[in-house]
Amino acid sequence: MAFRVSSLLILAAWIGLLWFGLDFAGRQKQPPTAIPTAQVDWSEFFAANVLPSLPATDEFVTPLRPPDGDGAVVSLPFMEAGHLGEDWTTAKGDAALGEPVYSVGDGWVSVAQDFQNAWGKVIFICYRLPEGRWPPFVEVMYAQLNSMDVQAGQFVKRGQRIGTVGNAGGIYSVANGAGAHLHWEVRQTVGLGLGFGFNTKRDGWLEPSQFLAAHRGDRAKEPLQVKVLEKKDREGWGTDY
Repeated sequence: MAFRVSSLLILAAWIGLLWFGLDFAGRQKQPPTAIPTAQVDWSEFFAANVLPSLPATDEFVTPLRPPDGDGAVVSLPFMEAGHLGEDWTTAKGDAALGEPVYSVGDGWVSVAQDFQNAWGKVIFICYRLPEGRWPPFVEVMYAQLNSMDVQAGQFVKRGQRIGTVGNAGGIYSVANGAGAHLHWEVRQTVGLGLGFGFNTKRDGWLEPSQFLAAHRGDRAKEPLQVKVLEKKDREGWGTDY
């Protein structure tokens, strides 16, 4: 076990550099005279070298107020105006600042970094589902955090605190017409980078609440308690807008 953890820590450091490099490179324009180089298929690499070492889990809980999200609200749903995740919070304005954020399942932290931009502090955790389930794994993004309690290469348990709700260093604060909230995404493809949070295409992204509802394990009969706010009721609640 010690050897496996040590190896994964080393791998995590390498992944962090590769992940950041791929994200940065994707934003650069390649000179016309550049010589094409071999591309790393991160999904295939992950499936072959990382996935087998991860714990399998098929009982997921909510990232706020687990296990069912009682008291949490969805202030901006998935794919509304092209939103690739869901914004969750527990109070209006910045009152949710510091609200604990929890890992939705047993998984492995692939990225934990302060990007010092509109994404703020971000954690990515990979989760492997039991054999025969679809998708076979997901990578969950927890963004705009106020603090992080985990680091890359660390194994986490379902319901373990990983950080706190933030406003991306004030970018989404009340003073800027927004409020503290958790932006989180569920991706069936790993290594997609930070992304922009909005897109007209959802390829590679899953609806977070729908994913949770379909993978509740022993809690399958217990409905999610998180409330989806109607547009007319969202004033004062934190969102990516």
